[in-house]
Amino acid sequence: MTRVSVITGGASGIGKATAERLAQDSHHIVILDINEDAGKAAAAEIQGRGQSARFMRLDVTQETAVKETFHKIVSDHGRIDVLVNVAGGTTHWHTIEEFPLKHWQETIDLNLTSTFLCSREVIGAMKNQKSGCIINTSSDLGFTGGLKRAAYSTAKAGIVGFSKCLALELAPLGIRVNVIAPGRTGTARVRARYSDAEWTLENEKIPLKRAAEPADIAEVVAFLANESNRHMTGQTLHINGGRSMW
Repeated sequence: MTRVSVITGGASGIGKATAERLAQDSHHIVILDINEDAGKAAAAEIQGRGQSARFMRLDVTQETAVKETFHKIVSDHGRIDVLVNVAGGTTHWHTIEEFPLKHWQETIDLNLTSTFLCSREVIGAMKNQKSGCIINTSSDLGFTGGLKRAAYSTAKAGIVGFSKCLALELAPLGIRVNVIAPGRTGTARVRARYSDAEWTLENEKIPLKRAAEPADIAEVVAFLANESNRHMTGQTLHINGGRSMW
């Protein structure tokens, strides 16, 4: 049986690396992303290596669209074995005193609400299978906080609490829920915020002396998705080069 794995935010960065890594384990990959061109290209790259993938455009903050998309996936494939919620991020940096409510809500919705919406929609299929794996994406900033990153840090902390509740609810059904908490990762979006000199200087502050690559994070996702880890649920794995010790 081919396992069906759905990756939100799978068109680029950590999400794309995750899609590629799970495809290596013979999963059928469903990439969900709002960026249609990048999503199609990511699926085509996987297909070009003789592996199985498709792309479906989705704005993960829209409840009706999320419901329709996941219904389509189950209708087409008959099951969902793994959900990896990667979609997220922020373009808003403000002090709390100056944080516009609109920007706060946008950041919470993109990171936390989307995780809730997509997780909720796979429960029915996974209950029917009596198996499944959900992997949600927090951040080291969800534990340390971040200057001018209150909404993002709050959302990422919320993902941990939400995932523990979900793990408790679904454990009797054989469905596992875990969290990854990456630190600084050299995606194109993150890298673009730094000059070469700034990037080198900031990474020297990390105990392992480098930022993660997206593939580093994808390897941990593959570990959590592996069926041999059937007794691990409700846990958070930190992948930050030692930047934070927990």
